[in-house]
Amino acid sequence: MSKGKQIKSLPSPDLNQTLTLELIGQSIKARRTQQKLDRKTTAMLCEVSTVTLGKIENASSGVRMESVLKVMTALGIKLAIQPWDIPHD
Repeated sequence: MSKGKQIKSLPSPDLNQTLTLELIGQSIKARRTQQKLDRKTTAMLCEVSTVTLGKIENASSGVRMESVLKVMTALGIKLAIQPWDIPHD
């Protein structure tokens, strides 16, 4: 009896680089594989389609921000916006 396809855990990307679609996709895929989740299961847990999850992981255009945030939240990935200085005249 086969256990099914093994999920190969990917290393986390360098999170100190500039935020891009590619970095978000790499982070999501790394987190998913580290949790030993396949795309189908992850999509179901995140309430998105497997196609949408694939587009997010591959940094394809045309994905709604709401879907990206759903996946990030479900996988425990936090996105933070740092405060900025407001110049005073």
